[in-house]
This record gives sequence, structure tokens and C-alpha cells, in this order.
Amino acid sequence: MKKYQIFIIAIMIGSIISCNLPSKQNSLSEEEITEFITSHFAEKVGLDAAVEPFLEDLSDDLRVMNAMWGQANDYDHDAVKGKWFYEDSVTSEVYDINIEGNCATVMGSASDYIAGIRSAKSRWMGLVIKENKKLVWKRFMWAPERVRAMDFVWPSVDSASARSAYGDMRSAMLNFRNSDGLRMSDSLVDLYPNWASAHLGQLHYYILDGDRENLERSLEVANSKLDGASQAEQTLISAYSPELTRSERTVTLAKALSFAGDDPHIRFWYTWGLEDTNEKIAVLERGLKRQPSSSVLNNMMAYVLMDRDEEGDLDQAEQHLKVYMTVHDEPNAFDSMGDLLVKKGDIEGARKMYLTAAKMHPDFAEKSTKKAEAL
Repeated sequence: MKKYQIFIIAIMIGSIISCNLPSKQNSLSEEEITEFITSHFAEKVGLDAAVEPFLEDLSDDLRVMNAMWGQANDYDHDAVKGKWFYEDSVTSEVYDINIEGNCATVMGSASDYIAGIRSAKSRWMGLVIKENKKLVWKRFMWAPERVRAMDFVWPSVDSASARSAYGDMRSAMLNFRNSDGLRMSDSLVDLYPNWASAHLGQLHYYILDGDRENLERSLEVANSKLDGASQAEQTLISAYSPELTRSERTVTLAKALSFAGDDPHIRFWYTWGLEDTNEKIAVLERGLKRQPSSSVLNNMMAYVLMDRDEEGDLDQAEQHLKVYMTVHDEPNAFDSMGDLLVKKGDIEGARKMYLTAAKMHPDFAEKSTKKAEAL
């Protein structure tokens, strides 16, 4: 969820907000409301420079609600941070304005862009009022499009802490902080001894490390715990079998996608097994349409484009890596950008990227440093 999109909620049935007949100083017009909304979203860029204008647009008693989760809360003005506003540009579109007294109910959408790629989109409905002679958001409700992509490999455990740790483990896996994924996996296995998917970090680490003995051992234990696991969990776990050929693993992952079609982990592995470049791009484009800021999908798209290396592919690959670097502060993003800059002939730039990655995490310390030293 893009935190800076937390602005206002406007459901007027039974609302405690009173919209009175306006005085001349509080009268509203569609033109000024449209201008306020356009500038409000357009100014939400530039990191720390965006904080002050953002807060100026909010009522002191603002209430907000994410329509996908359904809970309204008072907005914490003190929690606003410049790092939320990392986009290059934000555009908005107003669909409808309804003015009642000194209040206006407004419906619209906002789109965020990084390096020319739309990284997020949300649809919203808000209440705009004139407060102290200026327009502010009084209520705001929004629904980020990417939150509609909910078809994931969800953990089959009834524990909020386990689900949070599971998410952290999979984030480490998808960003190739493999030692973190292994450590978290080991911890989850100890804490939840009957949960098969707790072993995913182990399986991921061992298959990438080429450690067949430990891979087989961990897989055997995970397979003994499949009672109660979802079909998505079972199929993903089975895809780690070292007995599978590349084509057999691809078939298994295609089955897993049928159970959890929005899961970037499955889509990454499935795309890796494909042979045809254009087919890879089509599969990744479908995933990025649902999750345009995904770390692993943007990263993989960049490498597919680098390998194809047609006219314009390197520039497009750079766009995807800029999204990855901007949204996710991950060493793998910098290491990947180093690989791209080598292809573009920017050796000094590549060296800086590799050395940055090497400093960010132990898993990249040796391999990224070696890349830098080889230039």
C-alpha cells in the first residue's frame, strides 16, 4: 500500500460532517476543486520537499480508509515521512464532483510514475471542504489497484506473527537475500513444526546453492507436513524437487499459477523455465499489470530485455531497474543495475553500483565486489 495515498474518506450517508450553506468566503466551485486535486497529487514527489505541501492539504481531523481493508482511522499527521514520496510524477483524474453547501464529494483516480513506468494506481473518493479560507481533505477513501491482486500463496497458519514473518521470509527470497530467507525459514520451522511452507526459505536457499543433499532433506520434511496445506502451497513446494527437469518444473509451476496467479514468487520461477523470450515478456507483463512495482518481476523483466538486446531494450530494462531501486531498497537492485550499466558501457557507473550492493548485505559482499574488481 502506498502510504502517501492515505488522505481522506468520503461516505456521506449518515456522515457526522455537516455541510452548511456557504458564505461568500467558503463558497466552492468545480474549477477550484479540480485545481486543488490536480496540484495535491502532482506535488507528492521530491521526497522531503513534498511533506509540507502534503500536510497543508489535510484537515486537522482527517479520517482515512483503505476500501480494500475496510477500517477508518484518524490520520496521524506526525507520521508523514519524505521517503514516501519517491515517485517522479503523480497524475490524477477527476471523475465526478458533487457540491453540497460548503462540502464537495469528489471521485477520481491517481497514477504514480517512476522512470516513465506507472508504478501504482488507486481509485479514491474524498470529501473536500474550505477550512480557514483554503481547501483541505476532510475524509478520504481509496483502493489501490495492486491490492486487488490477492491470489497469493497464503500461509496455512492462524497467526498474525507467523504471517508477518512469512512475508519477510519471502521478501528476502525474492530479493536474493538468501541467507536471510534461510535464517527466517529455520526459525519458522522451529516455531511452527507442522507448517510445510515454513520450509520455503530453506528450499529456496538450497536449490540456488546447488546443495542437493540438504534440499532433499528439507523437501522430505516439508512433504511430511502437507496435511492442511493449500493446493498452492503443496504445488509450490513440489516444484523444488531436484528430480524435476526444467520443463517438468515449468509444468508444475504453471499448475501453481492456476492456484495463485498473482504470486510473484511463482511467476518468477515459471518465467525462468520458459525458453521463448517473447513468451517470457508476455508472462511478466501480465504480472506487472497487476503488481507494477514488484521487485522480482521488474528485475526479471530487465534481464529478459538485456538478453534480447534489441534496439531500445537496454533503455527499457533500465526503466524497470529504476522502479526496482526506487521502491525497494535492496542490494540486488543495485547489483542488477551494475550488470545493465556494464552492457551499456558505463563501467564506472557499474562499479559504483556493485560496490553499493556489496556494502548493503553480506550475501552480496563477495559476489558484487568480484564483479567490481573484474571491470
